[in-house]
Amino acid sequence: MQATRNESTTKRPPVRREPLDRSSSDAVIHDGTAYIAAQVPDEGLATVAEQTQSVLDKLDAVLARCGTSKRKLLTATVYCADSRHFDEVNTRWDAWVPWHDPPGCQYVVAKLRKREHKISIQVAAAI
Repeated sequence: MQATRNESTTKRPPVRREPLDRSSSDAVIHDGTAYIAAQVPDEGLATVAEQTQSVLDKLDAVLARCGTSKRKLLTATVYCADSRHFDEVNTRWDAWVPWHDPPGCQYVVAKLRKREHKISIQVAAAI
């Protein structure tokens, strides 16, 4: 019979948080994975292409702070305010994501936090 592990003696990896504000983190890192919060575009960008590039630039920065990169993406969720934006988002996404290391990706039409936001992207990446 195999002995069972005692939860109190099992070491678990620490949870690290990249703070954003009091109620949310930009990223949470645990057990070799970085879970990146959905990034939104900078203010004042009118086109979907501009907003998408802004979000991708933010993702690059957060991933780097976590010690990883887009080459290690595991999953991505792309939130668009309107399904008609998917083609324009895909143009920027396809140019950004490594073609030989694409993540599992899903697209969702969603009401975003601010009316002017047309795009938001959330990812998880290996460290």
